[in-house]
Amino acid sequence: MTVISSISSLPPLAVARMAAIQPAVGTTTDSTAALSSPASIVNLHQDNKIIDAQTYTSRGVIAQPDAPLAWEYTQPDKVSFRMGGNFASASANSRFRGLGETLLLQLAQSNQNISQSVIRSSTGQTLEPAELAAAQARIHSGVADNSINLTLKTASGKTVEITLSSQDNALAVQAQVQGGDLSKEELAALGAMAEGFESAIQGLSAVPPQLKLDALAQFDTDVFSSVDLITRFKLDDDSTQRLELHADASQRQVRMSGAAGDFDLSVDLKNAAILGDSNQKAKALASYLRQIEAARDRGDGDRNLLSMFESAFKTVHSSYPQSRATSGLQASTAIKLTDTDRSVLSGLADFSATVTEKTVNGNPARPGELDSFNYRLSQATQSKGQDQLNRKIVQNQQSHLTAHYHKPLYAGQKLELTTDPQSQNYQYYQIDDQASSTSSIGYVKGKLVEASVSHSASQSTRISKYVMGHLEEDNVTPVSSSKTQNLLGLLQQALQEDRLAKQGLGTSNAFAAIQDTVMLVGSPMEIKG
Repeated sequence: MTVISSISSLPPLAVARMAAIQPAVGTTTDSTAALSSPASIVNLHQDNKIIDAQTYTSRGVIAQPDAPLAWEYTQPDKVSFRMGGNFASASANSRFRGLGETLLLQLAQSNQNISQSVIRSSTGQTLEPAELAAAQARIHSGVADNSINLTLKTASGKTVEITLSSQDNALAVQAQVQGGDLSKEELAALGAMAEGFESAIQGLSAVPPQLKLDALAQFDTDVFSSVDLITRFKLDDDSTQRLELHADASQRQVRMSGAAGDFDLSVDLKNAAILGDSNQKAKALASYLRQIEAARDRGDGDRNLLSMFESAFKTVHSSYPQSRATSGLQASTAIKLTDTDRSVLSGLADFSATVTEKTVNGNPARPGELDSFNYRLSQATQSKGQDQLNRKIVQNQQSHLTAHYHKPLYAGQKLELTTDPQSQNYQYYQIDDQASSTSSIGYVKGKLVEASVSHSASQSTRISKYVMGHLEEDNVTPVSSSKTQNLLGLLQQALQEDRLAKQGLGTSNAFAAIQDTVMLVGSPMEIKG
């Protein structure tokens, strides 16, 4: 860790007592030797009024603001001063505020590994050297209540590990590089990620949490080969919120679990030949997001959970790292897809996505009436054929919603179900919806011979009405619809218009119009015969 000689805006560190001696991290000079010793007990010159206001920790334990702080290294660098300023805060959001960005920037500027921790004794007494060493090892071990781990692998084969950990009486960070020193280009790219890393931390540690992962998922692919982010936060109800993000040239994945539920998204980027242009992808993304919002409304889904699911869906489908001319379907076979082929596809990469709410007992008087929500959405594309002249491409989009929930008999009423029959006035909904869209295009001896899209959708709605605990009505309403459309004539017309447009004879948006017909339709009422 490189020593920074002075930072006037931050409070000075005053060494109170020296503990175990270890080699200091980074380089120091003789004039700063006293401040670069490891495992020292120090006092921060802070406003006692600010510290005294933090009477209780996030877990309800009485804090000891006057207990001395034990620092792993007492170097006056920006990371240490940021940790000292944040340590009095109780929430993970405040503890980590600005720390991820500062840590990444210091590593990018110094190109030296960083390790720092600050620990306060829960007894108010100075920690003995053995106790301090054990506490430091524990906070760095990854078992803290709140932890953030960012792993970056460079195209040159190096690995950067960034960790932040926090508990009631401890805060720690590490930044380690394996495989050799980072180049100037790698250091610059690392520094460029600092703001996005900080944004992700602040979003995930907020209440309620928010997903701000775009900057990490859309990393510089010329410098980094992959990005992994793993976070864990302990919530007020003692449950744990976890998130995992992985992104590389061939896939993107986001998994999250928490008090409200969990979701899992995976995008396959290997089949780059199916990707459309920016306009086509934007239209497809908007169409899928409308499907998610419609499922949320119909299934009475948790708005915050579904909002994060939508954010994750947008993140994994934004700024794909590969062009359509690279690997995947187009590189692994002799078949190349044309604009005509892509006009009957969504333009997005294939994916699978699932979101599930925590199932709860919504009615104490009827334990079998559970409140639940599960929604699945996917897209898969296949290419068949012997060669370029004899090929067929098929894309299938699917969705499935199952949901159960309670509603009051009349809008505006407050629903408070108990074992008292007087409270048992409600409607219990059971939803089961499915939808699929399949588009295909085929050639024989180079001639376009088939192009079609098939839509099907079904909805089942069961509503059980209870008055004073007695079942008054129990109705099941099934609705379904399907349709197959031949696109051959539309495609031939689009090809003719496109040829004329290339000759300067008019304009053509026929291919874009065809794409509108192939997107998933979730409601049977929207499938027109």
